[in-house]
Amino acid sequence: MEVKAINSAGASVGDRIVLSFETASLLKATFLIYVFPIIFLIAGAALGQVLSAFIAFSPSALSVLFGFAFFFSSLFIIKARANKMAKKNTYQPKIIKIIT
Repeated sequence: MEVKAINSAGASVGDRIVLSFETASLLKATFLIYVFPIIFLIAGAALGQVLSAFIAFSPSALSVLFGFAFFFSSLFIIKARANKMAKKNTYQPKIIKIIT
């Protein structure tokens, strides 16, 4: 398996290594990928339901439209945020030990 990692242990190609990944960084990335889109989907659906009372449109249809619009907009936000996170050392695994 190939993984881009910070080589703080001085490993070379072919070495067996131990990787470390900060838990806080992993949780932030996991939240961004899995929970953030669901929150946006629910918020969009709720907003569509509320706005349907003010315009002459089906509440269910407007909820679906807004839900999917918010969901897909969250994917663009995630992509932009992920590109910034990938450049930071905190979100990259580190080689902490060489086994062989």
